[in-house]
Amino acid sequence: MAALRQLKGKFYGRISYFGHNGQRKEKLIPLNTRQRAKAERLIPLVEDREKLFKMGVISLDEIGVDRLPDLQPLIDDFISYLERNNRSQRTIALYVLAMNSFARFMSGRNVEHLSRQDYPAFLDFMKEIYPNPQTLNIRLRSVRAFLNWLAETERIKANPWKIRQMPVRRKRPVYFTDVEMDRILENAKTNPELYARIIVHSRTGLRLREFENSYLKNGFIRTFNPCKQGIERDIPVDRETAILYSWLKDNGQYIPGTISKLFLDLLRALKLNKTPSGENRHFHTLRHTFAVRTYFLTRDIYRVKTLLGHSSVKTTEIYANFDLSLLERDFRAPETVTEPPSVTVEPEPLAIPETVLESITEGIYANA
Repeated sequence: MAALRQLKGKFYGRISYFGHNGQRKEKLIPLNTRQRAKAERLIPLVEDREKLFKMGVISLDEIGVDRLPDLQPLIDDFISYLERNNRSQRTIALYVLAMNSFARFMSGRNVEHLSRQDYPAFLDFMKEIYPNPQTLNIRLRSVRAFLNWLAETERIKANPWKIRQMPVRRKRPVYFTDVEMDRILENAKTNPELYARIIVHSRTGLRLREFENSYLKNGFIRTFNPCKQGIERDIPVDRETAILYSWLKDNGQYIPGTISKLFLDLLRALKLNKTPSGENRHFHTLRHTFAVRTYFLTRDIYRVKTLLGHSSVKTTEIYANFDLSLLERDFRAPETVTEPPSVTVEPEPLAIPETVLESITEGIYANA
C-alpha cells in the first residue's frame, strides 16, 4: 500500500513493487502539493492506481494523480440531470448531501473500480455519519440512484452495490381531525387562495408539487408526479372542489415554498403545528388526512392506494394502522362521499365562504 513521504517540502506517495528480475523496487509518485491534509486525501488515489498496476491493467507511468478521474464532474452531471427532470430544490439539496458523503468516502478513488467488497466499509462509514436510520436510508437511496444513473449512462459498467434500506420503526402518519380542519378553514377565509388550496389538497390527497402537473377533466383531477415514476392517476372531485381547483389554476400564485410557509404560519397561530405528542404537522399532513379519512370511510386500502398513486399497497398499509374507534372520534360521517359531479341531478348550493366566493367571481370575470 502507498505510504506518504515528504521531500524538500513536497509530498509524494511511495509505492513498492517487484521488478522483472524479482527485486523489490520503490517509486515516488508526486502528489503536487506542499499541504499535508491535501496529500493525505490523495494517497487513496495512488493506492487505487497501485492496485491496477499490480493487476497489469495500467503501466507504472500511469499511476500519477494528475491522470486519475475526478468524481466531482460526475456528481455535477447527475445534479444537472435531476434539475432537468424537475426535481425540487429541496430534493436536490438532499441528493447533494448524500453525494458529499459519498465523495468523502471515496476520497478521490476511482468510482469505476468499486466492488462488492467495498460496500460494508461504506455502510459503516455512513452509519457513523448518520446514526438516525431514517436519515441514513434517505442518503443510501440517493447514492443508489447515483450509481444506477452512472450505469444507465454507461459511465460505469454496472452498479456494484446492492444497497438495501436499514430497518426502521414505521411511525403512524399524522393527520388533522375534522374539528381541527374546521378551525383551519375558518381562519383561512381571509386568504381565499390559501383556503382554496387547503380544500383542494385535503379532498384529493394531491402532493403540493403535483398540482402543477394536473388538470381537470369530466369530474376527475388527473395528475402525475415526475419524481414518483410518473404514473398518471385520476382523483374524483365534487363540484365545489372542481370550482376551487379551476380558479386556482387560472388565478393562483403557484409558489410551493410560499404556500407551505403560509399554511405553517396558520397552523402555528392556531397551535396546530404539532400533535399533543410533539410530532410536526405541515402542508403534506393534508395528504395524510385525506388518506386516513378515505380509508376510514371506505375500509378499502386498495382504493386509497390508487387515489394516492402508490406503486405498492405495502406503502399504503400504514394508513390503516389505526384503531377504528379512534377514527370514529376524529372523523364524522360526511353527508356525501367524494364522487364525480353528477350531470343529471341539480347541484346543491355551494358551501364556499362569501369572501372566497367573491374572489372567485372576480377572477372568473377578469378572465372572461
